[in-house]
This record gives sequence, C-alpha cells and structure tokens, in this order.
Amino acid sequence: MKTLSRIFPLVAILASPALLSGQTTEPVIEVPAYEVVTTRLTTTNASPTTDVFLDATAAPAEFALPALAEQFAGFSVASNQARSFTDNFSIRGLTNTPIFGAPAVTVYLDDLPLGAGFTFPSDLTGFARAELLRGPGAGTRFGRSGPGGILLLSTPASPATATGSLTLAAGEHGRRTATLTGASAAGGTTDAYAAATWSERDGYVRNTTIDQDVDPQETLSALARFRYRPTDTTELTLFLNALRARDGAQPLVPLFGPFDTVQRSAEGVTEVDTFNTALTAAFELPTGRLTATTGFSHWDMGPYNNTLDFGFAELGNGSTLKQRNLSEEIIYTAGADSPAAWRVGLFANDGRTNGSFIRAFGPQIFEESSYQFDTLDLAAFGEATFQTSDALAITVGLRLVKTEMDSVRTEVIPVPQVTPAEHKSDAILPHLDLRYDLGANTTAFANVAMGYKTGGFSAFTGNAVLAPYDAEYTTAYEAGLTTTTADGKFSATLRAYLYDIDDYQIERSFATGTNQADDYLVVNADTARSIGGEIELAWHPLEGLDLTAAYGRTDATLTGFTDPYAGDVYDDNRVPYVPTYDASLRLDYRHASGVFVGASLTATGKTYYTEAEDPTFAQDRYTLIGARLGYATARYRIQIVGTNLGDEDYYSAITPGTFHGTPGAPRSIFGELTLRF
Repeated sequence: MKTLSRIFPLVAILASPALLSGQTTEPVIEVPAYEVVTTRLTTTNASPTTDVFLDATAAPAEFALPALAEQFAGFSVASNQARSFTDNFSIRGLTNTPIFGAPAVTVYLDDLPLGAGFTFPSDLTGFARAELLRGPGAGTRFGRSGPGGILLLSTPASPATATGSLTLAAGEHGRRTATLTGASAAGGTTDAYAAATWSERDGYVRNTTIDQDVDPQETLSALARFRYRPTDTTELTLFLNALRARDGAQPLVPLFGPFDTVQRSAEGVTEVDTFNTALTAAFELPTGRLTATTGFSHWDMGPYNNTLDFGFAELGNGSTLKQRNLSEEIIYTAGADSPAAWRVGLFANDGRTNGSFIRAFGPQIFEESSYQFDTLDLAAFGEATFQTSDALAITVGLRLVKTEMDSVRTEVIPVPQVTPAEHKSDAILPHLDLRYDLGANTTAFANVAMGYKTGGFSAFTGNAVLAPYDAEYTTAYEAGLTTTTADGKFSATLRAYLYDIDDYQIERSFATGTNQADDYLVVNADTARSIGGEIELAWHPLEGLDLTAAYGRTDATLTGFTDPYAGDVYDDNRVPYVPTYDASLRLDYRHASGVFVGASLTATGKTYYTEAEDPTFAQDRYTLIGARLGYATARYRIQIVGTNLGDEDYYSAITPGTFHGTPGAPRSIFGELTLRF
C-alpha cells in the first residue's frame, strides 16, 4: 500500500473482527497484499525489473521516495525532508549531488518524465505501481534516462465497474489524513481516474527556546487521468498532478546533539507548489504503435528559510528555487508481426531553473546571489531484439544525447558582479543485451551499456573558475540469473554488476582550501568504480501468505581523485551518500475471514557523507521495524500501523558543511479506515 510501502509497520492491537463488521455474512474481498514486491523479465529492460504494487486508496507516505527505495535492492535515498530539496538518490553507486547535479535515476509519472532530483514527488497520491529499471540500458527505450536507471510510477488500470474510496487516518504526532479516490468503468470511448489527499502532522523536532515545533507539515495533493478513444486505433490521455506543501523549517539538528530538540532564536518555513501535466496521443498503425507525449512540469519552492545554531552565532539561510520543463517524447514500436522487435524515439526538453540564496550571521549578510540556468536536452534512441535461436535473444541499442546550458549568476554580496557561462556536452551510448533460456523457468542475462550525466555549474560560488563541472560517463557491465518454480510459488533473481565511471561528480561543502567563501561546489573525480550485487527472493508458501527478501551490496570507491584544493589523495575511499548495503524482509498474511497482518524489517549499512570518510559525517548502520494489523470486507478496511517501532535514532541525511543532520522519523502508530463505494 502506498502509506505502508513507505513506512513498513510491525505491531498493532485491533478489536475483534466481529465487533468491527457488525455481521458475519458480508462477503470479504481480496485484501491488497502488503508491500507486494515482484521481480520479472520484461521487454523494457534486459535486467529483471523490480515491481512494488501500491494501494492507491491508502493514505500517502510522508516522504515518498526514501521509503519506497527501501524496497528496492541497491537503491537508497538520503532524505533532508524538505520535499526532495537537497535529497540524494543513489543507485548502484551512482548519485546526484544535492543541489546542482543532474539525477542518476529518472522518475516518470505515467508518461511524464521529471527533471532535477529536487522535483521528485514527496507523496504518492493516486499511484498503484512502482517499477525500477536498473542500469543505463533503459536509455535506449525512454526519452529521459539517468545512468542509474528509471523509476516508473503508474496510475491504476481502469476497473471493470465504477469505484470510489474514502480513507481517513489519525495517530501520533498529530497525524491527520484524508484521501478520496474515484474511477469510472473501463470500456467505451472515455474513462477517468482521480485521487486527492489532505494531510497534516506536528513536527518531530521541537525548539525549546521558543517552544515551537520545527517541522510541522500540511499537504494538499491531487492526481487525475482522463482517456478518450475517438476510434478503435486512437487514444488520447491527459495526466494531471499537483501538490501544495506548507511546512515548517527543514528539520536540521546539530550533530552529536539530541535528535528531537534544538535551541535557537527563530524557525523557518518550507513552501512548495508543483504542477505536472502530460498529453499522450497513441495510434495503432498497421505496422506498429506510435505515441507522442507533450509534457509540462513546474516546481516552485519559496519561501524557504531556516536558522542554524553554531554556538558562537546563528546562521540564517534563505532560498528560492524554481524549475520549469517542457518536453516532447515520440516513440514508435514495431508491431507483433515484425520479424524483429524494435523501437525508436526522439526526445527534446526545454528547461529553466531559477534560484536565489542569502546567508547571514545575525544581522550581517555575507552572501546574496541569484542564478538562472537555461537548458536544452536532445536525445535520439532505439533498439532491436533478435531471437537468434529458441533459447538466445540479442538486443542491440543506441542512444545519442546532447545538452546545451546557458548560465547567468548575479552576485550582490560580497562582490556585485554578473557571471555568464555556457556548457555543452554530448555522448554516444551503445547498449548490448543477451538473454539465454536455461530451461526449468530459468533465464541467464548479461548486458553492457554506457550512461551519461550532464555537466553544469555550481551557482553558489562567485569564482568563475571553480563553478564549472564536467559531464559524467559510465560504462556498466551486468550479469545474473532469474528463476521461478513451476507452480509460481517461489522466485529468485541474482544480479552482479561492475560500473566504471569517468569524471565522477562529487559535491564539496565549504572546504575549498584557503577560499572558505566558495562553498557547495560540484567537482569531478577522474575515475570511480562501483562493484556490487543484488538478490531478490519471493515465496508464496501457502494461501494468503507472502514472504519477500532483498539484499544489495555496493562497493563504490574513488579510484582516481585528488582534492583540488588541499591536495589530499582519496583513492580507494568510498564515494559519499552510498550505503555499504541495504536489506529488507517483509511478511504479508491475508486470512479468508478478512484479517490481515504485515511485518517488515529494513536495514541500511554505513554511509559516509564526505569522500574523506570522516566519521564525524557518517551514519552507522541502522535497522527499522514496522507492522500492521487489520480487517477488511467488501465495503471497508480498518487497520493499525506502526513505524520505526524500535524508536531508532538515526540521521536520514547529514550536511557536512553545516555540522547538522536530518533526524529520521521517530516511532509512530496510527489508525486508518477505508470505505469503498
């Protein structure tokens, strides 16, 4: 379920099902499996993709992608809990830098690709499925693609009959949520689906100086999808998505201090508004299928401000940040009668990013600046699959990309100046996949692909020499096995990979040698390497019971990096933001009476936040436990959910330059009631 896929509940107490139902003759429904995770071979990727099926009727998760990532081996999010602003998304050792770097993983909302990592969704209202495609090879099938892969978030299919639901949730920390969904029946010339959520909670951190919560949240979000089929061969789909967040300050606390209290003279706010829309036209032609998607996305943060206590003084920070993207993606897929399965496409995106930043110690402003990036991204891509024998399939693909960026930085303080700059980069990215059917429902796969992440500028430095950083290039090798028993009750997937990376992008906070005013820079390490593996298991031992497990190990190290300011050599050190491992274990049981229970355990390995492996800025391994218990009938579902039941103290992200961290959410228990109509 959407709420539960994020927080993994473990224990709860619920009243008797007979008391809840008031009768025993009402038919029960098939309760959606809790945290259902499957691995499957698809035509969208050589490596088996991982699917997580969400409950679109449930209350949404507070921080969508960090919790969702816990269910995918090899994928993790360092969350600063400011609506994706400054979050770091790492997959197999590839990352974005928190503010200026391009993302390593791309997110699609149905057919709409999003832009920078800070625009990624902070709730999952209305979505029913998340599919992760690992590796840069996905770029020969999709218009926008990061070198680490693509996360596809999808709305549910239209039901056979019209349906609707209302979900109410309440619990600790002042949590209050209401979600409304509705869908028309499939068939005919039109269908529609919509979901809307209001949610609110108190803060997890309290400022004892002014007796005020630091980080309360209030969110309104909505999603709608409309389809129109004027003919048997034409379909038009309109997708709409919006969010309005009115939150307190980003929850930053001094390292080595309490996780739930701070002392400072003032608090701030984080206000975010987003709007995303896409219009897709699909045409069934005699020789194949043609789709064209026109997309528009707008993400707007501001005002954003906070205050940090450094003991000798307080640092005030204020920012605004906007990004607008207008994209066009055209894809032609060959029909089933084609002797080879092939697909070609074109992609173009016109983007603009505007930002500003102001910092002050007390009343003294020591930095004030603004910037604008205008970016044009172009891509041509395609692939073809040849079945060379009954057992062997070979896929060859190619992606051509080009990026142009115009940058203008305007500094007011400390030195009034305007700095224009240009960046251009391109890449030719081949892709080769092999699949071999070993029999007994077992397939071996291997692939090699190249990935690319554009370069750009760090706009928080007034030194024009330090601002540029180069594009990052990845050569990825992967091999593995996937198998399923004949009865479908057990499946296993094993992957191993090696990524060689040139010009690996790293963020440098503050530490620029003698020039301490030049902070939040992106610099390039000459080379890096990521070696690792993933295993995913699913077992359905008896009716109603599902067990899943996943484990990812990542050894991502710098193989050629000398600090450009201090001259220190960091070869063989781990890259920042990437946990040593991630693991999850989930149980879901649904009885025919309507009673259901779910339990989960997730573990995250040690994470360094600097390339120096400084233990001051490192989060040790930690484990989170959660569960749910409930009862469902055809007309309603009621459940109690618990998250972080061990009340583990940990930082969900660390900001080295400020000696502050973002504490993870504490233990929380809440109840949820869903009515279906």
